[in-house]
Amino acid sequence: MGEKEKETVVEGGSNAPTKSVKSIVIGVIAVIVAILVIVGIINLVKPSPEKTVKQFFKNIENKKASKVIDQIDFVGMQAFSKCKGDYEDFADNYDDAKEDMEDDDDYDEYIDELKEELEDKFEDVDKIKIEIKKMKKAKKVKDAKNLYKVNAKVKITVKEDDDTDRETTTMDFYLYKKGGKFYIVGMDAKSGKGLNLF
Repeated sequence: MGEKEKETVVEGGSNAPTKSVKSIVIGVIAVIVAILVIVGIINLVKPSPEKTVKQFFKNIENKKASKVIDQIDFVGMQAFSKCKGDYEDFADNYDDAKEDMEDDDDYDEYIDELKEELEDKFEDVDKIKIEIKKMKKAKKVKDAKNLYKVNAKVKITVKEDDDTDRETTTMDFYLYKKGGKFYIVGMDAKSGKGLNLF
């Protein structure tokens, strides 16, 4: 009778993963983690209606008149005011308002005057603080393309000399998405005075 053949035993059993399988698994996990990190970063920097409104508040607090003006689409504001609640006509109104703006030689001068007026208002106060009490997730406005609404409840504190004025107000902000960014085209105070900028 011949000598028995020696059995080869793999440590950990026959189902134990080889080094190459472990390397593949680790590589896949690394790729997934990298993708999640990239998606997280994109979401942080990606514009949104809510982030735009928050930045708008921050620019007012910092009394940055130019940045406040840059966040407003004045053509869109004119178009929005013509809607009178019927937002289905917003796109057509926008095109009409844009044509009017292009034909208006004084448009740039008008924007500069608004900026100067806002700068003067900011100079008259010592400090502005806007505390967000509640902000609802943005909703697309029905029947209007690229138009969004953000509802926010904020506490506004304005200090001027020895006087401090505090008010809590709830507002609807309407934002138009253009070129991948969001611009404010309407502000409606549901309670309180709202933001009296212009």
